[in-house]
Amino acid sequence: MGKKRRRDEDEDENPVAAAGGGGGGGGVLRGADGGGVLRGGAAAVAARGDMLAAAARDENPGKKSKKSAAHVQDLKEDELEERSKAQAEELRKARFAQGQLRGEPPSSNRINWQREVTRMNNAVHRAEQAFNEVKREQEKRSRQKR
Repeated sequence: MGKKRRRDEDEDENPVAAAGGGGGGGGVLRGADGGGVLRGGAAAVAARGDMLAAAARDENPGKKSKKSAAHVQDLKEDELEERSKAQAEELRKARFAQGQLRGEPPSSNRINWQREVTRMNNAVHRAEQAFNEVKREQEKRSRQKR
């Protein structure tokens, strides 16, 4: 048989193993100072989830976070007009990118191409929804003025 791996070596390489393994029981959670706290059950699962979420945030520094945008009902007239122009431009760009990607599927990397097509379809759908929401609010306000 080969060399047995020590638990300490596993913890350095794998954040799940460091959080007590992928099994159902408790585990030793190690902090930055190397000290461990024995936890079991739901507390261990929650702590592992927190650790993995923190690791994912550190790995994806360029990922966009959700914007804290105001609802269109709360915007003033000029802000609503600006939002409408911005949404129309975003929709135009999304449709242009979708059109460039569409066409004959490549002979290789078809799965990646399909994923990109799906992403573009989703982007166009989100842009259309945002644009339509602004347009509905503008129409609602114009009806109220009459």
